[in-house]
Amino acid sequence: MIELLTKDGATRESLKNRRRIGMGTNYYVVPNRPSLRHQFHIGKSSAGWMFCFHDQENTWNDPPVVWHSYDEVKDWLKKYVVDSKEYVILDEYESEVSFDEFFNMVDGKQEDPHCRSNPDNFRYCRNVYGYRFDDHEFC
Repeated sequence: MIELLTKDGATRESLKNRRRIGMGTNYYVVPNRPSLRHQFHIGKSSAGWMFCFHDQENTWNDPPVVWHSYDEVKDWLKKYVVDSKEYVILDEYESEVSFDEFFNMVDGKQEDPHCRSNPDNFRYCRNVYGYRFDDHEFC
């Protein structure tokens, strides 16, 4: 079996291992078919932190990508990832992540005592009903 390498020389399996052991991972929603439309950053999962959502106010997009709360993110992704299948969720390693897998990860971090006890959870971002949100660039 031939193992394909990514741009940085990592195998797909090693990328899955990076995500499994808790290294920081960014998540995006992208069109489900080739398109000139943009990708939209959903947020970032980092070891020891609750998930941090990236605020979106892209009213110029068709469909508009606007979310400022957990429920708005979940509703938008359900509508365009699950129902219409117009978009898919990808992590920064270009692995597709299902809607359920994504929200199981987010909800798991919300409930994890280690993540919840991080005193810096809301130091650098807003607390929106207990969820972390930021509108700055992520790395």
